[in-house]
Amino acid sequence: MNAFERNITIIKANSGLMWGRFFIPVIALFYIASQVSLAQFTIIMSVFALATLVLEIPSGVIADLVGKKNTLILSRLMYLIEIYLIAFHNGFWVFLIAKIISGVGVSLSSGTSQAILYDSLKRLNKTSEHKKISGIVMMIANISMAVVFIVGSYLFSINNKLPAIASLPIVFIGFVLTFFMKEPYPSGKSVDWKSYFAHFKSGLYYFWKHKRLRFLAFYSLPIITGTTIFLSMSSAYLEAVAIPIAIIGFVAAISALITAYTSKKAYILEEKLGEQKSLRIVEIGTVLGILIGGFLIPYIGVLAYFIIAFSVGFFQIIVNDYINKQVMSSHRATILSINNMFGNVGIFIIFPFIGHLSELKNIGFSYFVFVGIIVLYILTLHFYIRISRKAVSPV
Repeated sequence: MNAFERNITIIKANSGLMWGRFFIPVIALFYIASQVSLAQFTIIMSVFALATLVLEIPSGVIADLVGKKNTLILSRLMYLIEIYLIAFHNGFWVFLIAKIISGVGVSLSSGTSQAILYDSLKRLNKTSEHKKISGIVMMIANISMAVVFIVGSYLFSINNKLPAIASLPIVFIGFVLTFFMKEPYPSGKSVDWKSYFAHFKSGLYYFWKHKRLRFLAFYSLPIITGTTIFLSMSSAYLEAVAIPIAIIGFVAAISALITAYTSKKAYILEEKLGEQKSLRIVEIGTVLGILIGGFLIPYIGVLAYFIIAFSVGFFQIIVNDYINKQVMSSHRATILSINNMFGNVGIFIIFPFIGHLSELKNIGFSYFVFVGIIVLYILTLHFYIRISRKAVSPV
């Protein structure tokens, strides 16, 4: 097997293995059972979001300089350390440190795995297959998530620490597999502070001078923010629409399978619709899902969850492909990290506000306000683009 074909095989395998963290579907309950109060849990998650946000672009620069393979190895190691700490220790401070370490790991892998996939396809002269293969990778990840949602809840019911303990060997296998990857385009640059800041400045300049990349980043902000916040609050939302707690794990598994199937077929749908219509469908799906959610319709409200699942699967495949086509390999991880950073900014700013509204009124009211913010943002973005085009068009 060609070294770069092996890269793709390992990426596919790791997309499933790295989601083998069985504590994720019961994370709040897991923390509480490990002597972390609910108030402390919210603090830890806020610090995690901030750590991910702050490190997003620097980690992309590191990946471009030291190599995407080495960056992924370090990311997997961070996950292992986090899981070890929460599996065998209790208390706020240990869990806070573990989550900060996890934030470092997430930042290091964000954009990096996407970049090494595209670069491996580039070395194989198969970039035309990027959407298709990227869809398969995401499909595998979501099938893994579906299994995790069901098994994780069951393991937790046996022993509160069992989900984390069972996660260790699975994530360790993914860590080991990463060593067998090959760097598609070695940097060749020296790794020091001077080269780091030079590359950082170059990456920002590269991003800002490309209108298409700027548009995709600003376009991604409300989509990432909207879908992430909705999914993060999904267990509370499903309970609010009368879905029994006992079957929430199964509903979440169905949602993950919808995302998996959408990811796999995204390239076919995108080729039929074209870029503009594809981007509009993602916007409509995100707005429609949250809007339906705001009505809190018993049982039927689960459809909002499934619409969001579709939007996530379609969005991640097509937008990553659009970005990759615009970027040279030497800046790929940095640019993908910048795009992800825009979504994290939205989450960091809006999430506490939506949470406050949910407590003040209810989840439905917060979703209506949320939809209003998203629609206003989208209309403003498209109005600005239209004005900009008229300004540069010849008289």
